[in-house]
Amino acid sequence: MIGRGREQATLHGLLAEAGARGSALLVSGAAGIGKSALVEDARARAVELGFRVLTCAGVQRESSPAGLAGLQQLLHAVVDRAGALPERQRAALLSAFGMGPSTAPEQLLLSVAVLGLLEEIAEERPLLVIVEDIQWMDQPTVAMVGFVGHRLRESPIVMLVTCRSDGPDPVTDLGLPELPLGRLAEADAAGLLAEASPALNRVLRERVLREAEGNPLALVELSRGLLDRGLLDSSSLPDRLPLGVRLENTFADQIGALPTPVQEVLLLAACGDADVAGVAAAAGHLGIDDAEDQVRRAEAAGMVRATGGRLAFRHPLVQSAVYGGASFPRRIAAHRALAAVHASDPERSAWHRSAATVGRDEHVARDLETAAGLARKRGNLGAAMRYHERAAELSPDSVLAARRLTRAGDDARQAGLIAATLRLTAAARKITTDPVVLAHIMIIEETLALHANAESPSIEDVTDTARRVAPVDRNLAATVLLFAAVECRLRPDPGASPAVLVELEKLALADDDLRMMMGRAFLDAERHAEQLTAVAEQISTDISNIPTFVANGFGSAAESVHDWTVAGHCWSAATAGYRRSGALSDLVSVQARQGRNLLVRGHLPEALTAADEAWRHGADLGLPVIAAHGAMLTAHVAAWRGDGFAEALTAADQLAGIARGDLAALRHWTLGLEALTSGRNDEALAELLQAAAHPDFAPVVVADLTEAAVRCGAADRAAPLVAAVDLLIRRFPALLPRLLVHRSRALLASDTDEAEQHFRAALAPDFPLQSARTRLLLGEWLRRRRRVDAARDELALAAVAFHHAGAQPWAARAEAGLAGTGVTVAQAARSAAPALTAQELQIARLAATGLSNKEIADQLFLSHHTVGSHLYRAFPKLGITNRAAIRDALEDLP
Repeated sequence: MIGRGREQATLHGLLAEAGARGSALLVSGAAGIGKSALVEDARARAVELGFRVLTCAGVQRESSPAGLAGLQQLLHAVVDRAGALPERQRAALLSAFGMGPSTAPEQLLLSVAVLGLLEEIAEERPLLVIVEDIQWMDQPTVAMVGFVGHRLRESPIVMLVTCRSDGPDPVTDLGLPELPLGRLAEADAAGLLAEASPALNRVLRERVLREAEGNPLALVELSRGLLDRGLLDSSSLPDRLPLGVRLENTFADQIGALPTPVQEVLLLAACGDADVAGVAAAAGHLGIDDAEDQVRRAEAAGMVRATGGRLAFRHPLVQSAVYGGASFPRRIAAHRALAAVHASDPERSAWHRSAATVGRDEHVARDLETAAGLARKRGNLGAAMRYHERAAELSPDSVLAARRLTRAGDDARQAGLIAATLRLTAAARKITTDPVVLAHIMIIEETLALHANAESPSIEDVTDTARRVAPVDRNLAATVLLFAAVECRLRPDPGASPAVLVELEKLALADDDLRMMMGRAFLDAERHAEQLTAVAEQISTDISNIPTFVANGFGSAAESVHDWTVAGHCWSAATAGYRRSGALSDLVSVQARQGRNLLVRGHLPEALTAADEAWRHGADLGLPVIAAHGAMLTAHVAAWRGDGFAEALTAADQLAGIARGDLAALRHWTLGLEALTSGRNDEALAELLQAAAHPDFAPVVVADLTEAAVRCGAADRAAPLVAAVDLLIRRFPALLPRLLVHRSRALLASDTDEAEQHFRAALAPDFPLQSARTRLLLGEWLRRRRRVDAARDELALAAVAFHHAGAQPWAARAEAGLAGTGVTVAQAARSAAPALTAQELQIARLAATGLSNKEIADQLFLSHHTVGSHLYRAFPKLGITNRAAIRDALEDLP
């Protein structure tokens, strides 16, 4: 390839290495710069090497509803292999193709299914996946390509993605290695032009070289256009030759020279129908005889390529020139013909009818709403968004238009399209004052703010929206007010909470209404402590039989009264329920809460597993706030264990964006714990004081803060917090905060008997790690008072508990105390856990229960090949060689 030898070698190298490792590469550059030619060369090389090749290409949005068309184009020839996938993933993929029951799969589940199918195919022979013009694909498909591209290293798969860098919407968030293509060097450009158009004279050649700016397509097509028009000397040239638009004009000239029936066939294909049979049938509706012969003529003219019954344009600019160059009446006629051909397909028919509609039309708008509902059921949220948005454009009534824009906004939110969500909800706000629509917009914006770093509406605006909708829809008002209550909890504001609670109580909901109880828990738990405590106790007696959403809600309610044990049962039940149903977004949100709960209760391995899942899946789902919580919890576990936590902390900071109160408090606690673990007591105290400023965190950081204060001689700075927390928890049967207050009071006590009483009162088997911290302090306290035997007992128990949790810095401190009592600690006797990652440990534990790789994959939303790879890496770490030995190998692990 002239001028592209280095880039060609790069792609050939990826193909050569596919047997050892898979890879993905983004090839970027301006239109015509040579992306397609380079990828086509790689395709030919891959075929020579025995690869199977799958391809798809983006379609300009003006002529297509987008959606998952690219995915369907890529996998249509291999979707029959979906039977090899785990059950849930198989159902998701078949639903997306309209070949099975509509399951409305989560975006991530569908992405995992695509990855699993590609891995399955690649087991037979290496696979080359080509994704062209990704800038014209919908965002869910773009996210799916990025997801798959990051997970190919262990499979013989090469993915090549092309993207225009000069368009209005360049793709910048794939995160894949990039190969940017620039202009050709002058010598290479001259060589290519001489090869393509040797008949050009020197003056024309120099002019083309200057105007083409090193763009290969421009060199070829502009020179060809000149020759086709008979321009053999520079006197006939316009002042400036076209490029970009100029290239489209050149293609338009070539298209205009074709017979009219061929042009009409090309227009039908440019309207987004790549199926030869569909184009031929639509051509018949336009009165074109022998349509398949016209397709062959278009192919002979080099405008399209027919492969496997589908049409692909020679270059995206050709499609753009065909569609953009057609008159409005011709486009309308083409879309009407396609709508007639696809009358049995409600989605395609509605889209083409809408494209053929001038002005407003409620009948077509309703059909688009129906199409949106069908797309949502298949999990195609990108198409649903576009259907709803187009329906709004066609709506004669402004209230209906606003409702449809709001639904489009919710489609976008669920698809992880933050900018599109905000754009659509803002458009809906501009055209309506309907309180129901405004309430739904508020719910969308609040949900987005809680999970995706969008700016939160003010609590006053949320409350006002609820007040306006209450006379019309009391239940909707209650839901809006619950979001306001959550905001009050996340952003503590003593003035806002009473106002929100007043509005909630005005709705006169039943006392046992979940929203009423959660609202009271968030807004004034102290005043309603008796009721909330009673409900928590009632739930804890039969947690396995309550609905998942109720378990989720009461997890928050139990935490509001500081009952971390009941809350943990609720989060566990909610986690299991959402995992069974495949509601991945809800599962990930609960995993973040469950991870924090496990962390507070001192179950570090389980907390790390939950945190890891929240971090990974939160990022994959486009829920950065959830992912940030997962990363921060991972950092907190690392702080306990003395591991490097900088990477997780940095990731959390990058994901968090807009700092929320609870996440900021967790960060301060993490930094404070790490400083305390490392003996930097002044720094620890400063961080923990900031963490304790959040009402949810004060009861759980009080003992850490007190220890830091005592160590740096500032006990007076801890005493007020200890007293405040003690007063607070007297209203609740909160065991953990009570234990932590006892430990704090032991550290602050000047009387020996009083100190020991508080130390003993701070021990409880329900919280082994916190009890180990108490035993460590008690053992050190006893040793200072020369009660060596008693100190030895406490320090030994503490050391065992710390080792079991992997909290090595604390174990080392306990062992140092033991050494001070005359005990020699044998290093070889330590039961340090193997260096399994959180995901390897989670998979190994599930495998130990007898689940197959596919069953594990369905539970954890992974491909079954990924599960197998993790187990393969875990076996040597566990000192085993087969699956049957996993259970025994895990018995000694925490």
